[in-house]
Amino acid sequence: MQNFSDWLAATALSHLFAGLTWFVPVVQTVHILSIAVVVTTLGMLDFRLLRLSRRGPPLSTMAGNFIPWTWRALGVLLVSGILLIITEPARELMNGAFRLKMLLVLLLVLLTFTCQKATAADPDYWSASPGRRRLGGVLGAASLVLCVSIVAAGRLIAYL
Repeated sequence: MQNFSDWLAATALSHLFAGLTWFVPVVQTVHILSIAVVVTTLGMLDFRLLRLSRRGPPLSTMAGNFIPWTWRALGVLLVSGILLIITEPARELMNGAFRLKMLLVLLLVLLTFTCQKATAADPDYWSASPGRRRLGGVLGAASLVLCVSIVAAGRLIAYL
């Protein structure tokens, strides 16, 4: 990974991005706003899975409305994250907090995809039985913990 990081840091694109004083703050702002979209959309769904929120449309309707925004925001996060990696490869790629963050993001994506598929196949999936309600609550709690952990790991990148 060190060799790749060194190679990437030596590229003209990395030098260009690093030389633009406005580039990192703008990309970081886009990145942070996209994180807010992901955490907000998933948080609303997680609260419903945990039965902390009962008012409003059914979970399947909420998922149909929010999950597309989640995927779009994750796409923006991917692009903005790659731009930040190109700009400062050693700061990101060689950082344990960054690697942990990427692992947690992967887990959150898999969890979100799993929940989305179940809801798409059966809109009442998460309320069809006590066992599914409990599983939905566990997945909602796991998703919230992952979201908070990803944000914390992202902040730790600056300090490790």
